Amino acid sequence: MTAGLKPGLDPARIKPEADISIFELMTPLVSRWKLIAATALICGLLAALYLVLQPRTYTATTSFTPENSSSTGLMSNLAGLAGLAGQLGLGTGSSSSVSPEFFVRLVHSEEVLRPTLLTDFTSDSGSAPRPLLAILEVPGSSREAQLQTGVQMLRKRTEATTDKATGIVTLKATLQSPRLAADVANHLVHLLNKFNLESRQSQSREQRRFSGERLAVAEQELRSAEQAQLAFLQRNRQYLDSPLLAFEYNRLNRQVQLRQEVYQTLTKAHEEARIAEVRDTPVLTVIDSAVAPVRPSGPHRTLGTLVALIFGGALGVLLAYVATARARARRSPTPDYLEFRAAWEEARQTSPRS
Repeated sequence: MTAGLKPGLDPARIKPEADISIFELMTPLVSRWKLIAATALICGLLAALYLVLQPRTYTATTSFTPENSSSTGLMSNLAGLAGLAGQLGLGTGSSSSVSPEFFVRLVHSEEVLRPTLLTDFTSDSGSAPRPLLAILEVPGSSREAQLQTGVQMLRKRTEATTDKATGIVTLKATLQSPRLAADVANHLVHLLNKFNLESRQSQSREQRRFSGERLAVAEQELRSAEQAQLAFLQRNRQYLDSPLLAFEYNRLNRQVQLRQEVYQTLTKAHEEARIAEVRDTPVLTVIDSAVAPVRPSGPHRTLGTLVALIFGGALGVLLAYVATARARARRSPTPDYLEFRAAWEEARQTSPRS
């Protein structure tokens, strides 16, 4: 008999503690398959019930791209006046087109969402138009509270993304009615175009005012330079015979030409600003208008139920191993298990009672 072993034990049948067979791992799964199946089914049924009670949602999609236009386009052709126009505060062909990222941020701004909530829409065919705030049944103790809550709700139900390669902005609106989702998406694009158009008109109005004031000053300076040149010619009819007089004439002539260039530049900029101020052409090019979707976008009931079943199965496996380990520890208590039970009893006794 080998020393240190109890009588009746075969050393060949003793395995190291770290050597765990596949059968030992599979035993709790087989013996407690009902627990695993019941946990998976309960999780799947709860998820299916929850998803069935959730209303269907529809997502309408529209896409557009900002107009690429340049500020003071006529001035951009005057390459020789680039430095002069810069000194006058008039850009030389610098693009004023707004970045697509600007519209992505603008979609979720209150400047766009608040008017949308107050706009009348028709949720279903045959129903009377109502404000979107009423259709969404936004709660709130006051009108302002409803608007603030409605802005948060609508911000979550709208999504705007941009393609950096093409500059195309995609706008999505997810609501409980397909027609309502399409109408809201198209209305948001309309408000974006209106906001950008009004801001451009305001910018052109300020540019027209500035260029008009500067044009009056430039005209006066041009007249003064021409008068100085005319007075010189009246006093010096034979200025070509004198190098000094010829030099003075060239200096006065350069002054007149410079004032003429300034005057022409400001005249063109002023006329262009006047046209841009009253221009009402759209600054957004709509690629695809939103149409009422046929299929709902959510909730994904089949996928959600399948995920819940997988999660329930994993939870059931965990519970099976826990139950097996607990039963084994009760049959053959180990020192660590006894220590855990003692700590548990002590925690129960010291816990506050209601």
